[in-house]
Amino acid sequence: MAIARMLKVDVIGHSAHADDVVQCMQDAGAVDIERIEMERGGITRPSAHAERRNVLDEDVARAQFVRDFLGRFHTSDVAFKSFISEKVHIGLAEFDGLAADEFFDELYGECESIASRLAEIAREREHLKVLIHELEPWAGLHLQISQWKGTEHVMLFTGTVPVLHSEAIRESMRQVSADLSIQEAGRSRDLEAWVVMAHRASVDDIRAALALTEFTEVAFPDLKDYPAEEIEDARTRIQELGREEERLRERAAELEREFHYAVALVQALLTRRDALEVRDNFAATERTFLATGWVPVSAREQVEEAVRCAGEEVDITFRAPQEGERVPVALENPWFIRPFEVLTDLYGRPAYGDVDPTPLLAGFFFLFFGMCIGDAGYGVVLMLAAYLMKTRLDVAPGVKRFMDLLIAGGLASAIVGVATRSYFSLTAEALPGFMRYEPLLDPLDDIIVLLLASVAIGVVHVVFGTLVNVYRRAKAGDWWSAVQEDLSGLLLLGGLAATFMTGQITPFAWTAVVAVLLAGRVTEMLVVERNPLKALLGIPKGLLGLYGLTGYLSDFLSYTRLAALGLASLLVGQVMNILAEMVVGAPWGIGIVAAALILVVGHAFNLVINLLGAFVHPARLQFVEFFGRFYEAGGRPYKPFARRTTSLVLHPVAGEQEGGTHS
Repeated sequence: MAIARMLKVDVIGHSAHADDVVQCMQDAGAVDIERIEMERGGITRPSAHAERRNVLDEDVARAQFVRDFLGRFHTSDVAFKSFISEKVHIGLAEFDGLAADEFFDELYGECESIASRLAEIAREREHLKVLIHELEPWAGLHLQISQWKGTEHVMLFTGTVPVLHSEAIRESMRQVSADLSIQEAGRSRDLEAWVVMAHRASVDDIRAALALTEFTEVAFPDLKDYPAEEIEDARTRIQELGREEERLRERAAELEREFHYAVALVQALLTRRDALEVRDNFAATERTFLATGWVPVSAREQVEEAVRCAGEEVDITFRAPQEGERVPVALENPWFIRPFEVLTDLYGRPAYGDVDPTPLLAGFFFLFFGMCIGDAGYGVVLMLAAYLMKTRLDVAPGVKRFMDLLIAGGLASAIVGVATRSYFSLTAEALPGFMRYEPLLDPLDDIIVLLLASVAIGVVHVVFGTLVNVYRRAKAGDWWSAVQEDLSGLLLLGGLAATFMTGQITPFAWTAVVAVLLAGRVTEMLVVERNPLKALLGIPKGLLGLYGLTGYLSDFLSYTRLAALGLASLLVGQVMNILAEMVVGAPWGIGIVAAALILVVGHAFNLVINLLGAFVHPARLQFVEFFGRFYEAGGRPYKPFARRTTSLVLHPVAGEQEGGTHS
């Protein structure tokens, strides 16, 4: 099993049952609903009522506001919360019954009121801080702000200048007018406060001159008291705002108990909105509707039973896909292959009817991962850590699949470690007697053998990918391309291997290879394109195919990175062991503690760093060297219409809620 067989499903019935059908299909969670294109007159879309949709949109927005607001005061108690999102566990019946009712309206109103007041407090506090900063240079002025005004003949205005330039500005103003008095009212850090008095006859010239300097006119039209008193009032007001803010936050912290309810409500409302929006994919006449989609063969009975619940007047039919239809792709593999679907999804799903690469890459990735870690101790630790994260933490299904992949990688590392007698990079003398066996391969003593083995594995990997492409092309009837582009290259590699192994050039083998290349090109032009001129041009094109050998050789050499990563893991582990051995003899038990820290932290660091390389580099070999031979992504993933359950875990029966966070 690989790519699941799909069926086209058509559901037709009276328009009165359309909502029931939508609900039943959403409950089934197995139909990938397809949008029907309108081609005939008289056919419309049974669009949901605009009023219902607008109400739902408003309720969704309000619920999201409550969720986000309460989330500011919510502290998750999930382990590793920085990496793992919290899940809300809720019964299915309770989830379906969630609605924007009176309780929610009260909760929303209080949250909105608190949020609005907190925003006002923040704005007012910021305004007061700015006011205090502006008043500080004037704190020593014993004149009420309401008295900052001129007389019949004297104009008074106030402002600030930079302390560094105050003398220069003062001197320049003396040259402008003699009818001018500048009094320093005080200073704060880098600003100096001035009270400028001038005769009204000269005020225009003085203002123009001041405008050319760094003088900034300051006025406080809303204040009346002394500057020092106004500063004290502002500080007192900031304290009052702080106490009010604390009370509001305490109340918000009390409302935080409804955070899980808000999370679930958002998902429930989005589920209902999806049910309205999916109606736009239907087609309808005045009295009937038509819905169409795709289901896996394995889910046929489930969907059929679910749709029957909508009423006897609803008809459902299934048929096989037809040529030209874009069928969604669902992968079905045995449990031991399923973890490797993560890699296929990273690259992209195959087209329906094509080859699922998951079973083909699984064994190779398993081996590559094991070679990159290459230590039995690391492998066991990795398996245990991944298993605990999968079973003890409330993680999403996608994370569980990735943990399964790491468990498989840990098993591969343990197998390779046993074969190379690598247990936390310990030397044979440091191992117990029963573990001092002769390894199948010693990476440090047999480096050349290890490199050659890596290249040999690469040859098998690349050749296998090429043979898969031969199969695909032959299955599609494209024998010419299979022979001239794939088989000819393999024959060329075979001739080279025979020459290398025997130490003699085999003219017959090389002649056969060149003949295949030339004949393939010439025959293609004569038979397929019926063009003699192009047939002649096919000869140099066939000879050019010999140059493709260098591409194969560079691909093979790229597999030496597997040996390099394995050696790096071993050597770093040995360095940690040597460092621990050097300090273990320190007196008063300090050496034992230091050695333990070095071993734990050092080996953990080594495992984590090599874990990244053990995933990235084997994945690159799969995607570039292997998939590049035969695989083309582009399939549409199978996405069934179902309830929204992001951050939720739905339980059919209320008593089944275990672990995680309960609503």
